[in-house]
Amino acid sequence: MWDFAGRDTAIDLGSATVRMHVRDRGVVCREPSLLARCRRTGRILALGGPAQEMAGRNPDVTLVRPIRRGAPTETDEAEYLMRHLVRKHHRRHYTARPRLVVTVPSGLSSVHYRALQFSAYQAGARRLTLVPTPIAAAIGMGMTSSARPEVAVIADIGADVTDVGVIAFGGLVTSHTAHVGGAALDRAIVAMVRREQNVSLSESAAEAAKLAVGAVPPLGRRPVRQTVVHGRDIATGMPREVVLTTVDIGRAIAGPVAEIVEAIGAGLAGCSPEISGDLLSVGVTLTGGSARLPGLERLIRDRTGLAARIGDDTGDAAVLGAGEVLRSAHSQEPSARESSPRPHILTTVPEFEY
Repeated sequence: MWDFAGRDTAIDLGSATVRMHVRDRGVVCREPSLLARCRRTGRILALGGPAQEMAGRNPDVTLVRPIRRGAPTETDEAEYLMRHLVRKHHRRHYTARPRLVVTVPSGLSSVHYRALQFSAYQAGARRLTLVPTPIAAAIGMGMTSSARPEVAVIADIGADVTDVGVIAFGGLVTSHTAHVGGAALDRAIVAMVRREQNVSLSESAAEAAKLAVGAVPPLGRRPVRQTVVHGRDIATGMPREVVLTTVDIGRAIAGPVAEIVEAIGAGLAGCSPEISGDLLSVGVTLTGGSARLPGLERLIRDRTGLAARIGDDTGDAAVLGAGEVLRSAHSQEPSARESSPRPHILTTVPEFEY
């Protein structure tokens, strides 16, 4: 009966992308965390990719980002987003009530915890487990198995949040959350082009330029590349092309990148001397959608003295790990008398049954 009610489901509520993992099906969803709402009626018109296509093209449509800094800021919209995805990918419109695992930043406040709990149960969850992103990413990359070192350092660099966690002896020893990520890099590019070229760019155009030619300075032996972006001339209001090079992008993002590296250093600073000695051998593993910025590993190594590497499936690592959590030996169904059980907050790495 529980399988009929809904397969175990994991959701990674990112500020830019929401990912969903369904048991025995894998990752079934990678959608932008966006809703398109009609200004006149307030009705939700689209979500995900279709909503993103409406951005700036229909004056009667406003875009809503229900997830900010890894937490619901618009509770009703976050509930609508989760409920729609659960029903769509469980192929049942009204009966899906899965056990739900949701990744959260390690520094999430109690107010945001309650907002997320309310949205998840309203979306149809019969049991809710909240997993800090560093633990979920470590599980997703297999860094918590017995064959791996007992100490692991995860730096998850998302759109709005950089979440750093040190995992030792099966638990989260220390963590640090900074409100800086890939979106800050995009805003820095927009500000630089506006200041130097007198051209207004969209954040999506800035992101495309960052992905095409972006790199962390100094470039070293990396070739200087260039890309063309389209914006609006502020003086005339006419469309205008702007050529951006790797050097231009590097100058623009230098400030936010430095904040990301400082956040990683702050996350490591809370370790005890006994654990700090092991950090030199394990290094830092980078996950998240913004972890693949060229040159970031070298900058982290220069500033912190620790080797940095990019993990496998950086974008999906957290949702894959969250999908593994319900396989633990201690996962049990909620009592039938308990219609809305309190969420379980996972702070230790569960033991898995194989």
